[in-house]
Amino acid sequence: MPVGSVNVRICGNSETGHAFRYLKAMASQKQKILTASVLAAALGAGLYYQLRTPVAPRPKSVEAVMPMDMAKALADAGSKPAAPRGGRTVPAGVTAAAGAEIAFERTGRNSLQMKFSNAGAKPYPIRFAAGAIFEDDRARVVLLNPVDVTVEPGGTLEQEFAVAALSSGKVESRGKFKGTTKAEPKLELLMKHLESHSELPVAVVQTAVLAILEDAPVDLFAQFPKLQPDATQRDDSFKAETWQIVSALQLLRDIGVDSAKLGEDPQLKIEAMMDVRAHDIAKQYYGISSENEWAYWRHELLAGDPSTRHFALYGIARYYPDVALVMMPRWARETRTFPHYRRAAIGALALTQKSAAKPILQELGRDLAREKEMAQRIDPALRYLEQNLPNVL
Repeated sequence: MPVGSVNVRICGNSETGHAFRYLKAMASQKQKILTASVLAAALGAGLYYQLRTPVAPRPKSVEAVMPMDMAKALADAGSKPAAPRGGRTVPAGVTAAAGAEIAFERTGRNSLQMKFSNAGAKPYPIRFAAGAIFEDDRARVVLLNPVDVTVEPGGTLEQEFAVAALSSGKVESRGKFKGTTKAEPKLELLMKHLESHSELPVAVVQTAVLAILEDAPVDLFAQFPKLQPDATQRDDSFKAETWQIVSALQLLRDIGVDSAKLGEDPQLKIEAMMDVRAHDIAKQYYGISSENEWAYWRHELLAGDPSTRHFALYGIARYYPDVALVMMPRWARETRTFPHYRRAAIGALALTQKSAAKPILQELGRDLAREKEMAQRIDPALRYLEQNLPNVL
């Protein structure tokens, strides 16, 4: 089935009507359990997953249709918050006085180390403004925080500062750098915003910088597999959590900058809505209120992009678990439904984080034992409950 086709089946000959009637029937039940289920999802959801399930071609393995890291707990964000701000901001550039030595070394993609020794007889002030650019012969970085320090006579100083790369080109992230008096006009609004928002993680700022300077697509940043990847070969070192990408989009909106490719990516939207860390940020950015979230998931399932419609089953399971406990077994058993919907329904049961999902999965295992492709989904789903959610069993 071609991705992007408008005329795509969901449930056999009467697929869309069948699905719509079922979801409509579930609406009254959803209203009764909405508050409880949302609270359960907010309190119990703690696992990040990524899906790699294109509708066509057919996946080569069973693992290709399940959340990618269903067997491990949500990792820490991994982003280092920007260093505290302080001191005066003046144009970049340090002229070493007699007896003074200064050197800059890039120690990682987003860190720059300054080494300074003052052999002179007077205190030596060092000042750089946020937005100052440092470079070597291959790469440039921008300073995210102002620097205002003084090195006493006979003293030395070694300190690391947060920086963002100004290009996504694949270059060595370490090396000797030098200060410049250059500036990047396109980043002026962002740097101004950072003066009062020093809490923003570096990964969020880095994503925003490349979106501004290169109109970079989601492929550069996304950890989830893209169903329709950009053909350009890209550096994996700029990968970010989904919540960080959406936070960067919100940051760009806050400063009045168009996010273009990044903000228009349809897969990012549904991935962010599924991700427990990105969910609330995505609702804010995409304008999805708690009152109309159910309508969002229903629309995605019935009329969303053909390659990601079944992702809605995961979203329903995570945020409407009581509805999913009734809905997913029916989808899993429905032989007129496309196989990838049935497989997704089985995996979605594990994402309900409900102890009631275990006997349902076990029963499905018996009922679907003769269907090898479906039966293979049962054990991974059960292991997810048993290994990652022992408190619910």
